[in-house]
Amino acid sequence: MAEWNRTTPWRQGHILTHEAAAALKLIPAESAERTVGLVISHDCDLAADPSKEPNVEVIRATLIAESQGQFTNSKNARTLHLQFSSGDGRQWLELHATDKLTISKSDLAAFVPRTDFKLDRSGHSTLEWWLAARYRRSAFPDSFVDRLKKSGLDDKLTTILKPHGEHIRSIFFELDEGNEEEKNEAADTYSLRIYVLYATESDPETARLAAEQVRDEIEAAFRRKLFKPSQRWNHIELTECIAVSDEVMTVAQTMLLKEWRLEYLSLREDPPQPMRPG
Repeated sequence: MAEWNRTTPWRQGHILTHEAAAALKLIPAESAERTVGLVISHDCDLAADPSKEPNVEVIRATLIAESQGQFTNSKNARTLHLQFSSGDGRQWLELHATDKLTISKSDLAAFVPRTDFKLDRSGHSTLEWWLAARYRRSAFPDSFVDRLKKSGLDDKLTTILKPHGEHIRSIFFELDEGNEEEKNEAADTYSLRIYVLYATESDPETARLAAEQVRDEIEAAFRRKLFKPSQRWNHIELTECIAVSDEVMTVAQTMLLKEWRLEYLSLREDPPQPMRPG
């Protein structure tokens, strides 16, 4: 039996061969061509002696033909579309947070990672944020979530964002200038400022234009749904929607904001998370 030590070739983001995944019973034989096993344990845990860290976390992933914008850049805490470089060019994988598995290092030690799939630095960062987001995503007051849902703006925001997923990193909400609380009276209006954070890594000008289009569509949707002929906002007032680059928004700012994910959370669905959003 092979031994596990600090010189192990395994790292976070590595993919098991079909033979290894099948031998370790991580994937069903009938779906081996479309399903892979992806290592998600941190590199430090992988390097640790098995007496301290005996297991490796793996997540099942499905090969897909193309990505959907609402699942890229770790915007959705439950589903991620992640791009790898491969022998055929580029390959997208779909990951689900509930598909995590654990295998022993002693079992994995007999195998080596696939060499035809590579995760670049940006993709690796996206994977890290997505894994962390499962435990530190933001929660919003129930009454605010209900108002978004009843107005149809929850689905509308998803529709607006979907075509631009590769350019939009995050959507941040600032609710009542940070002093948010439950509001049960219909006449008690939430004040909302939205930040559309766009990526500058590959094509900043295209990303800026995409963010500005998203901004304009969000403003129009909120005004159409919630701004009444009496010139008053109903339930939620969108005070501002701002397109901002990831080179401009600071870490300090993100710590004061809450990230709205595509399966956003109310307090009754998940406990609130005190850590800053990923």
